[in-house]
Amino acid sequence: MQNINIPTPRSTTKYTVYDNLAGVDFSQSAENVAKNRSPLLLNMISDNGRHPVKRAGWEICCTLESPVHNIWHTYVNRQEYFLAHAGSKIYKIVENGGVFSAAVLKENVNNGKGCGFFFRKGEKDGFYILTGKEYLVFDGESVKDVMEDAYVPTTVIARSPSGGGESYEDINFLTGKRCEKFTGDDTKIYQLSEIDIESVSKVESLNSEGDLDVLKAGTDYTVDLKLGKVTFTTAHKTPVEGQDNIYITYTKTVAGYKERIVNCSIYAHYGVGGNNRVFLSGNPEYMAYDFWSNIYDPTYFPDLKYSIIGSANTAVMGYHKVAGYLAIVKERTQQDTTVFLRSGSLDSEGEVIWEVRPGIVGIGAVSKHCFIVLNDDPLFLSDRGVYSITNSSITYERTLQNRSYNVDAKLTEEIGLENAVAVEHNGLYILAVNNVCYVLDGKKTISGRVSSGFNYECYYWDNVPAKCFSSWNSILWFGDDAGNICRFKDYMTSMEKYNDNGQAIRAVWATPYDDDGMIHRFKTVTRKGCLVVLAPFTASSCKVYYCVDGADEKYITGGTMDISDWFINLNFERFTFEKSETPREIYFNKRQRKYKRLMLMFVNDEVNEGFGIHQIVKTYKVNGYSKNRR
Repeated sequence: MQNINIPTPRSTTKYTVYDNLAGVDFSQSAENVAKNRSPLLLNMISDNGRHPVKRAGWEICCTLESPVHNIWHTYVNRQEYFLAHAGSKIYKIVENGGVFSAAVLKENVNNGKGCGFFFRKGEKDGFYILTGKEYLVFDGESVKDVMEDAYVPTTVIARSPSGGGESYEDINFLTGKRCEKFTGDDTKIYQLSEIDIESVSKVESLNSEGDLDVLKAGTDYTVDLKLGKVTFTTAHKTPVEGQDNIYITYTKTVAGYKERIVNCSIYAHYGVGGNNRVFLSGNPEYMAYDFWSNIYDPTYFPDLKYSIIGSANTAVMGYHKVAGYLAIVKERTQQDTTVFLRSGSLDSEGEVIWEVRPGIVGIGAVSKHCFIVLNDDPLFLSDRGVYSITNSSITYERTLQNRSYNVDAKLTEEIGLENAVAVEHNGLYILAVNNVCYVLDGKKTISGRVSSGFNYECYYWDNVPAKCFSSWNSILWFGDDAGNICRFKDYMTSMEKYNDNGQAIRAVWATPYDDDGMIHRFKTVTRKGCLVVLAPFTASSCKVYYCVDGADEKYITGGTMDISDWFINLNFERFTFEKSETPREIYFNKRQRKYKRLMLMFVNDEVNEGFGIHQIVKTYKVNGYSKNRR
């Protein structure tokens, strides 16, 4: 038989350009990630939606009692305030010349996570705080219990001294106080609707001029608390036939009523004709209930104004306003609807009628603290990732869309997702859990990735121990378990912004494990034609690594890429006369023989250095056919 010589494939020089660089992709194996995304990205974010750059660091501003449960920035009476609930105290935080101090506004409150919201009641501003055990209000000067000034309803009108009358307003969950109005006659003994009352706080009589006179206990009347009777020394016949003239305000506490409201931990503003009511839920003893306030009054929660949303044994987790509806999202269950839709209308008498109807089955929320709107996109965290309740086709079954596909494989494996917190900050949805952050970039979307319409470009940060967030005036704040109030240093322009309270930030961008479309051939990286284009910073450096066929990374080269700013951040060991603010290159002239797949890794882990990548060029030669390694 004649021998046939098969020629060895000739080496061919090729190159790959990695550009339009974007975020992270944890959704698939490193060899299948798109060339412009990274399977190992760390502590980077998009530069105005374009190139990945190192995130800003953070600093500790002050330390309170631990842990920090909530922080809020708000306006009350046109004055800006920074409030915090940390440990068992409510604080007001003040900055003076860059130095932060904290004053205790209230002590001995519940040591647990709650929520807070601004509401204007009449002409009075208030920031209302739910701690999980208390319902408090900050009026710009002090924090007090809402029950101190809670609305006192008039529960009965047109009542005769002996009884009867017409029901008027519902009892307030927040207070046992109520008022009954009587039409007086020649009788001196007035029977209240309740017995075993606790006290009578005020008795008033309407005089002939139409003014109310406050009567004196012991002189003008006596009270039998057991029988619920008020006995007057003289009769008080009404001066106008059929008009109520005796107003009796008394207290009869219903056990457990107050706790239904004060034990809530989530809220929403919603109403007919505007966000004029407060809806509350999150009470662990009434997990499927939500309660709503009277119009324009967060101190009055009528005891008949509540709903049981779906199954009584699954919890309401949060709210979103979607296309005129109030979407009520519950925890996940396979048997019950997880998203309900509330709408309101007025009846012929001007009374509100609420309708709650089921929306979606299957995907529910896992955290109460990740309900955030990003670019009009209402997002929440489920055990499958971050989902949106879409604005379109709201009445149809498919109304939930995944937005975090690229990080779901890692995010959904996190322990304790129920403790995750999120915030919207400068077009980003930032979700923190277990000292790391998953970031969805509202400026960059990915269409056609899955059947959910679009996803957001995603990023991944570490060493961010956030347990609560507040975004205010373009600065992102967070509190941690140690009682620290921290802020990100985006406001800085110097290179000192690039450290986490003095510690270096490790920033990484790596290519996929790239087989160059030829897994069946060996390749060799050449000494010439390989480079990374870096963003210009006053101080910057880059370390380059090769990762070959799954082996550990191998250091190749590195270098500094500083722009001289003369005496700002001057370091004589690195001083350069380079002043150009155009992108700079580092060449990695290191040959790598016989690889099937190669990952290029670029790292900056120095204190007070910026870092950003614009483009990567890899030049290689195609060699012989690949085979099993021995």
